[in-house]
Amino acid sequence: MRAANTDEVVLALDRILADRRYAAQPLGLFPALYRQVTLAVRRGIALGLFEDGPRMDAFDTRFANRYLVALDRWQQGLPIRGAWQQAFDFGQRGQGIAMQHLMLGMNAHINLDLGVAAAAVAPGASLPALHRDFNLINDLLEAMIDDCQQVLDRYSPMLDLLDRVGGRKDEAIADFSMRRARAAAWEVAEGLAHLEGPARRAAVGRIDRRACEIGRRVARPGPVLGLAIEAIGLVESTDHRSMIAQLNRIVPAD
Repeated sequence: MRAANTDEVVLALDRILADRRYAAQPLGLFPALYRQVTLAVRRGIALGLFEDGPRMDAFDTRFANRYLVALDRWQQGLPIRGAWQQAFDFGQRGQGIAMQHLMLGMNAHINLDLGVAAAAVAPGASLPALHRDFNLINDLLEAMIDDCQQVLDRYSPMLDLLDRVGGRKDEAIADFSMRRARAAAWEVAEGLAHLEGPARRAAVGRIDRRACEIGRRVARPGPVLGLAIEAIGLVESTDHRSMIAQLNRIVPAD
């Protein structure tokens, strides 16, 4: 399962969401949201928002392929990076709340995959030229946060308990965390851009281990947050099919 461009990425995500293993299961939450991000990036390319549209298409495709290939290998029982193993296994077990499933997917894809993909599509001295377009995606993501939050609130009426426990608004947490994670991913790309062979593989392994530690805290939070998540889960809808469908309508298809 490997795409050649963003159009094929969208088609691949469509196929995943049509699969009964994902269409009504927690494992379908991340690809539904990720499809919306891909549609937003594809639209931005069509509208000329990026300095280099073809490069952004190549970057977005390479980035997406890391998820698509990891999922395909996991389905076959083949070895994959630990952060994705965490996300897929957690989703398959169906435990936790929707926010955890989404965050585990975002953790693997941003904290692990994003910097690796950026360094691969713009290696060495070519990386700085990608920086503006890389950051522009932050604005596209920020524009989607409110709509995503509304969908989650509709199916998880006690989700604001996380706000009260954390003392901050969900939107502020999502935006800050996303920007911080993407900023860290750019630093990862800078560290990888000039590495090759064993040195590069070793560096990616270290990045994966850091992402796994974040994933562990998402999947198994401390006692206070854990109790809040249990309470949220008691009233959260288990109609994942409907939740996935709503997440998958945030950005209308062209």
